[in-house]
Amino acid sequence: MADSAARTIEVVVFTGGRGSAVLSERLLAHPRIRVTLAVNGYDDGASTGEVRRFLGDALGPSDFRKNASRAALAMRTASPELVGLLDTRLPVDIAPAEAVARLRSLQQSADPPRLADRISAFLEAWQASDHTFAFADCAIGNVVFAGCYLRANRKFNDAVDDYAGLLGLPVGLIEDVTDGRNAHLVALDVDGKVLGTEEAIVDSRRVNRIDDIFLIDRALSLDESAALSAAGATAARRYFAEHAVEPTLNPRLAERLDRADLIVFAPGTQHSSLFPSYLTRGLTDRIAGNLLALKLLITNLRYDAEIAGASAVTLVERALFYMTDKGRRALPGPCLITHYLLNDPQHAEQAVPHVPLGQIGTLEDPRLIRIGHYEDGVSGRHDAAKVIEPFVESLLAEHPVERLAVLLYGTVSPNKLVQSVLEMARGVGVEAEQFRAIHVYLPIPDGIDAEFLSKLPFAVSLRASEAEAEAAVRRDAAQFSYVALFESSGMYRGDDLIGLMRNTEGGRVDAVWGSRRLSLRDIHESFQHHDDRGAVMRALSRVGSHLLSLAYLVCYEHYVADTLSGVRIVRMADALRVPVALTDPMVNQYLLPQLLRRRGDVLEMPVQFLPLSAGRVRRTGVFSGLRQLAIIVGQRFR
Repeated sequence: MADSAARTIEVVVFTGGRGSAVLSERLLAHPRIRVTLAVNGYDDGASTGEVRRFLGDALGPSDFRKNASRAALAMRTASPELVGLLDTRLPVDIAPAEAVARLRSLQQSADPPRLADRISAFLEAWQASDHTFAFADCAIGNVVFAGCYLRANRKFNDAVDDYAGLLGLPVGLIEDVTDGRNAHLVALDVDGKVLGTEEAIVDSRRVNRIDDIFLIDRALSLDESAALSAAGATAARRYFAEHAVEPTLNPRLAERLDRADLIVFAPGTQHSSLFPSYLTRGLTDRIAGNLLALKLLITNLRYDAEIAGASAVTLVERALFYMTDKGRRALPGPCLITHYLLNDPQHAEQAVPHVPLGQIGTLEDPRLIRIGHYEDGVSGRHDAAKVIEPFVESLLAEHPVERLAVLLYGTVSPNKLVQSVLEMARGVGVEAEQFRAIHVYLPIPDGIDAEFLSKLPFAVSLRASEAEAEAAVRRDAAQFSYVALFESSGMYRGDDLIGLMRNTEGGRVDAVWGSRRLSLRDIHESFQHHDDRGAVMRALSRVGSHLLSLAYLVCYEHYVADTLSGVRIVRMADALRVPVALTDPMVNQYLLPQLLRRRGDVLEMPVQFLPLSAGRVRRTGVFSGLRQLAIIVGQRFR
């Protein structure tokens, strides 16, 4: 196994110009992280729009320029003076002749010499062109990028590499999401009005409620946008379909996504900087195909003009909408996004318009949700340490494992079963050798996509029912030291199961038991969800669970905090001796007495518990609890 001190991880960040600044700077500064910043070029406002109009067939340079400047400063590959020069904007009242004079002066004194050559390429094209160019408020870096584009024979992605090279950045650190094909971003708002430019979509002077976005093959004039608005949403959609552009994925970015350990969908101007990237043909297939990567969607802290009225949950749902080709693809959600990082603004200053959480309950699987205060004070910026560091640390850690059979049960939802499997895979790490220790037995009556299964790094046996899955475990028992019984309704996390598994290294313990009770918050939330029939029943639930624990203390001189846990790992020999099915609701009260009668080592470890209402999962009632109590006592005198 590789030395963990030498291990590096690959991170791909989907970003715009500024939304991920603090996150990307944190990642770029880490010595064991290789970063790729994936950017789209649909910006058409201010000077980047002027460059696009002048060149005629190019994407917008501004977001690439901004990321290059930030990366060069973070990595110290270029002087602050050079970065400052490229970010400098010409005065808003400058005349063309004066602007050209300033550019020629820079050309003569530019360092490195390649910079002078790129300025020269732009000026030559300007002199030879019949088109005017509005120099007012134009960023020097955008002029230089235009020169890079011309020197690269009008190949946009080569121009990105060339511009990054001017700042000493390695090839591939900043990547265009697409193959570089030109396209123009337009949108429809909820009232059917056409927003004919990216600039109109993000215009801070207006409040836009976007219904849908499109990529088309030509820029729309104001008159054309107005005419399409007047014609109605149906006519506009028909026009956009006739002029649709579907850019293909940048092959180099595809390779980075295949190797990525962490994929970050950063906050920012969602409808211009982020959602359009997800429309790239082949992108989400590549993301979904990397089953081991963690994939974080970080929602905005505060409102932008183009997400007016949205909640954090809305942003999650819209991202998945575009990632699944506007709902036309049946890609499993957990394969696209593994964690939703939602900021809780409840303690924020009320005068600041923070994005609210929204209806969290509408998100199917609570295991994907992370809610916290992710803002750095009241700055409006994310705290990179809170957002990124826990995931980076988990990826850089390595853990040995034992051979383990995993029996999933408790749900027939394919999405929930897939999420459990993905969490287990990520929980182990990325070393291929580690995954050979795991074999998952999956009860999916209607089967599951064969291509998905072929990409999993460990063996999976599909069975039509829980009973058939258990029978397969028993048949293959000789291959495994331990069996994991995992209730996969969504209340437990698959990576917690792998956390328990690490304690079995060397066969030192007989069972590792996941306990909700070791987290006072989790068990309190469990009781709140446990029964909707009033305070008396909730009190009985509390007392009943303690009685079961006390029964073990009295009968076996061992206190088991959580006798009803749905995540546990036991030695295979012990599992084979119980007289009930391994998925039976009473199985714990046969396993524990058997282990404790022979003085087996049972290690109880905390696991995260995500309570669901009694209407969504099977709960232990009073009669069932009494029956379990009787089994505990009866097994003592067996």
